[in-house]
Amino acid sequence: MKNLFTLFAFLLASSLIAQDLEAGLVIHYPFEGNLTDVISGETAENFGNLTFEDGQTGSQAVRFTEQGAYFVTEREKLQIGLELDGGTAGTFSFFVNHRAEPLETDRQNYIAQKNGCGPEDNNRGRVDLYRQNPNNATDPDSIISFLGGTPLRTGYKLDMSDTWIHLTFTIDPETQEWAFFVDGVEVKREISGQTPENSCGEFVIGHHLTFTTETQTFDGLMDDLRFYNRVLTQEEITMLTNQFTTSTKEVIVANAIKLTPNPVSSGQPINLAIDNSVFRPSSSLILNVTDAIGRKVLERQYDSVTDQLTLNHRLISGLYTITLTDGERLATLKLVIQ
Repeated sequence: MKNLFTLFAFLLASSLIAQDLEAGLVIHYPFEGNLTDVISGETAENFGNLTFEDGQTGSQAVRFTEQGAYFVTEREKLQIGLELDGGTAGTFSFFVNHRAEPLETDRQNYIAQKNGCGPEDNNRGRVDLYRQNPNNATDPDSIISFLGGTPLRTGYKLDMSDTWIHLTFTIDPETQEWAFFVDGVEVKREISGQTPENSCGEFVIGHHLTFTTETQTFDGLMDDLRFYNRVLTQEEITMLTNQFTTSTKEVIVANAIKLTPNPVSSGQPINLAIDNSVFRPSSSLILNVTDAIGRKVLERQYDSVTDQLTLNHRLISGLYTITLTDGERLATLKLVIQ
């Protein structure tokens, strides 16, 4: 019992920390019809006639449609962090949706440190995150960062168009460790051996850092652009990825399922009582189980479920989340494996 209480206390504390997605947030562009950073209240200048369309996280997203379309973050120096001067950890997070034609031909720059913005040439920008063009001899279609002056290669090949995808990049200059996540899932983690070079702190969004390379611009939609002055945890990144997407597709319902027993021993079957007024017996249902850091560890699909189903599993001790959905409604409960 003591061990179970300790587990609950630890996971509860971790959950409370993870849910504070405002902690360390130094730049946030929701793109709700404008280029306003809600942290500073400053609105960036619109270069190249950026427009707004239906978005992923709210009502709108920013549309990059021309080779000269971009904006620059308004802060000349981020005194509160994320200067990436060799000592400040950071996280870059955003949703993107590419147009098919340029994705098939051009390099796509998402975020770059502004180049030549200081009195000396050592204040040099780097392209923080970009997708290599498909005709490049080295790593075509892959997403790369150039923060340390040499390529940090994620190994992730992005060739999907007209699809929303969430990208997260974290870097800790002190440990020289960086990591890349796609839709909340870690794709690559590595010690680079490189320290990010000094930069004045302004960031170019959607263009090359020199503003002269027209074949290296982003062409598509971007939403919910966030910069943090700390490295987010896996759980926080998962929450950041999922907090918007679920609500746009499914209605979350309460008290639609009940688990017995709960807590349950490892290997012991779990009974799920289903409210048929929410999930009709003729419905096809998908059940997912995710662990404490948001990784999917089990998925089952059921057809024509009545009012109860039995879940057999081999889950190890820990705290999990069970979700049940018919594509229109979603129910969720916590599960404890002793």
